[in-house]
Amino acid sequence: MSLTLRAGISWCVCARQAVFLDLVGDRYFCLPETLDAIFRRWADGGAIDPAGRDALIAAGVAEPGTGSPPAAACYPAATHDLANGTQHRSIPITLAAIVGQLRAQRRLKREPLADILTDLAPLGRADPGNDGLLGRIASAFATSGMLLRAADQCLPRAIAAARLCRRRGQQVALILGVRLDPFAAHSWVQSGDAVVVGDFEQVRLYTPILVVQ
Repeated sequence: MSLTLRAGISWCVCARQAVFLDLVGDRYFCLPETLDAIFRRWADGGAIDPAGRDALIAAGVAEPGTGSPPAAACYPAATHDLANGTQHRSIPITLAAIVGQLRAQRRLKREPLADILTDLAPLGRADPGNDGLLGRIASAFATSGMLLRAADQCLPRAIAAARLCRRRGQQVALILGVRLDPFAAHSWVQSGDAVVVGDFEQVRLYTPILVVQ
């Protein structure tokens, strides 16, 4: 029996072990050490025995199917933060950032995260990234963070920023990341190696586990 990664599961390697995001189940989890080794061997293209396949299915990370070994989430490392620039602050974009964050907060209370992320598909033709426009969006969210609660709001801020960027025709990635010891999760928006919204100093501490482009 062949295996494939279960639908709705994404993963990364963090602190030398696999960490999983079950988007449908809205949870992060790790596997026991022995099962983690089996999964990592499968991901590296190695053979696993029927007992190992059954164990991965029972753990909820795999399902019967065909395909390549499961690939970990990946995105270029960020090197700088667009919000640290000197871009002109735009009142209309700042208002859009505030409204967008409030709408994202309401949606997250009512709708599954998986549905919200599905709605973030690019609208029309997307440009590789206009640093001037992205810089103004970054500055707008820096300003909105002083007017709205920003602590513990990285996900609605990232969702709002990704939506605003895409409505302006900009190609960006919404990224969910994790770290261990202690466990924490963070969300941000990135264009190439530039953080648009999410704080570069925070972003550099996290490993991407899901990339929505």
